[in-house]
Parts: sequence; C-alpha cells; structure tokens
Amino acid sequence: MLISFENKIISSFLQVNSTLISFPGVSYQIMHDLLGDSPDTPPRDSPSFFDITSNLRVDIEETARQGQFDILRGVAYNRAWIIGQRYCRSQNSIDYCEQHLHDLWYTYHHWSKHLSHESPEQDKLVLNILRLRGRGPLTRPAPGGCGVDLARTPDGTVWNDLPFLATDMTDFWLNECAQMDANQRLNVSSFLAKLASTRMVKDRLCQIALILFRDTFESMQSLGSLDDPDNEDHHRTVHTLTIAALLPSACAWLREAGHNIILLTDVSWNDCSSSLYGTGGGRFVRSELGRRAPGGFGPWRWLYWFKRLHEIAEEAAKADEKRLAEYATKTIDVMISHVKQRNSRILEVFEAEVDTLQQDKDFEGLKGQF
Repeated sequence: MLISFENKIISSFLQVNSTLISFPGVSYQIMHDLLGDSPDTPPRDSPSFFDITSNLRVDIEETARQGQFDILRGVAYNRAWIIGQRYCRSQNSIDYCEQHLHDLWYTYHHWSKHLSHESPEQDKLVLNILRLRGRGPLTRPAPGGCGVDLARTPDGTVWNDLPFLATDMTDFWLNECAQMDANQRLNVSSFLAKLASTRMVKDRLCQIALILFRDTFESMQSLGSLDDPDNEDHHRTVHTLTIAALLPSACAWLREAGHNIILLTDVSWNDCSSSLYGTGGGRFVRSELGRRAPGGFGPWRWLYWFKRLHEIAEEAAKADEKRLAEYATKTIDVMISHVKQRNSRILEVFEAEVDTLQQDKDFEGLKGQF
C-alpha cells in the first residue's frame, strides 16, 4: 500500500514541477487518480467520493506511522495546490474544495502524532501552516471582470482564516486522545500548543487546552504512574486515562502556550466552537474556586489548575512517583513565571483574597508577585 501511495505523491509533484523527485526504492509509474488535479472527481455526496477520501486517509496514517515525512510533505503541498487550482481556474464554489481542506489538516495531525515533540522539525510544521495563512485570501476574478471572488467557507476565508483547522484539530483530539500512546499524545499536544501560541484562528485552538485541562485537573482521574504501559489502544476511553497519562500533555500546553493562556484568562475567553468545550469538570464545579468561575478561561479557573498541580505534586511524591512530581513542580514554576511577566489580572484576584487564597500554602508562590 505504501509504495502505491508514494507513486501517487510523486505523480502529484510531477504535475506541479515537471521534475523527477527521488525516493529510494520507489517505482515511478504515474498514478494521479487519487491526488491529481482531475476534473473527474466524483460529487462529494457520492459513495465513490467517500471511498477516495477514506483510502487517502488510510494511506496518510500508514505513511506517518512509518516515518515517511517527506511523503507527507508532498501530500500537504499537493492538497494546498489543488485547492488553489480548482478554485482559481473554475467558477465552482469553494465548497467543491472543502474536503481537500479537511484532508490537509488530517495530514498535519498524523504528521504531528508521529514526529517527536523534541524535534526541530515540529517547529517547521507550525511554520508551514503559518505560511499557508500568509498567502492571504484566496481570490479569483469575478464573473464579468468586476472585482474578485473570495473563497469563503462557513468557517472563514481560505487561506487567511485557515478554515476548519480549529474544529478539525479539536475533533481529532476528542476522537483519538485516549487511543494514542503516551508519546503520540505528547507529540500532538506540543504541536497544537505551538500552533496556538501564534494566536491563529482567533485563539480557537485553545479550546483543546480547556478540554485537556478539564480531563487532567478537573475530573476524578486516578493518579497512575508514568511507568504504566500506555500503548495505542483503540478501545480505551478518556475516562480510563490516569493523571499520569495526561499530565505531560497538559504541561506541554502550559509551557508552549502559557503566555496565550494568560491573555485569554485575563479576558475570560470562552469563544469555543461548542459550549460543551468550555464547561468545567465535576471536581472543579464542586470546588470553592469552581463555584466562582464561569466557563472557559478565567482567573478563578487558572488558580484552580495552579492549586491542583500542587496537589498532584504532593500526591505523586507520597506515592514515590518522582518523575510525575517533577512534571507538576516544573509546570508550577512555568505558570508563576508567565503570570509574573504579564502582571496578569490573576494576581489582582489573588491579592484581593486576603482571608482565603493568601492563607493557602499552595499559593505561596504567587505572594510578592504583584
């Protein structure tokens, strides 16, 4: 299957560049039925269209799993090129290209899943998407030559709004978070947090952080251990994940996108694509801090996460889970640094709570920061 898929990618490059790209061990038979810019693509509501999409995604998953990242780079380039060609050289609605947008984000998702969060290549993935946005709005001459048509979708304009990026990445996280192994979960979280730190798509990628923090800090998960087996499991649900399985991902968000999270906290941001994403977990809503916090980001909720990290560090230390305790402690330091640098509204809220929060030992690190 992989060799066939590589042939298709090479074919798409030949269409664009008319040059031969070398991949060791690959046959160069031209096969453009999947990725070529064919006018014969079946309608989106036909069974054959969904067969093509399904087959493409199976190939993308397998290619990512095998670490064939040069091939994925070709897929991503090809999807973006086809969108531009099909819209600019026809009078068809951008709706005809919508599935290519979804496939593009699907490619980046699986690419990030199998690319180490420690690799500089992950930063290049973020740059690739920033460059897509930098292309500006996709336009073509309007009929009659008067003005231009904009490629508007229900989720914004191609490319400057990066339509469906936030909603697709959120869906991928919801559907696959529990199924991924520990490294994949951390890789994806680091990638998403880096994307979110650029403040693209109106900060809506940060709704994924809200979902993750709810599962990590606000729900009734058991502590677990970083040494527990955490392999891929397509039958696992998020409710069975432990804090240890989720904490590295949450810490990646607080480390990579912490400044942005502070900004959103200061304005009580809750512009999620679904109201469910911003709601608090059971442990949180029953807490004293939770009863004072609306949905989404906000000072009271940030303070709750801060306190929970102290509790997790203490619980992990008692259980002799030194690495887990270290994760929590380092993240506490990162949160203190961010809130201090921004002189955040969080400090004003804390300062006003002389008889409550300022008497809690878990908030000692915030004293003297305002």
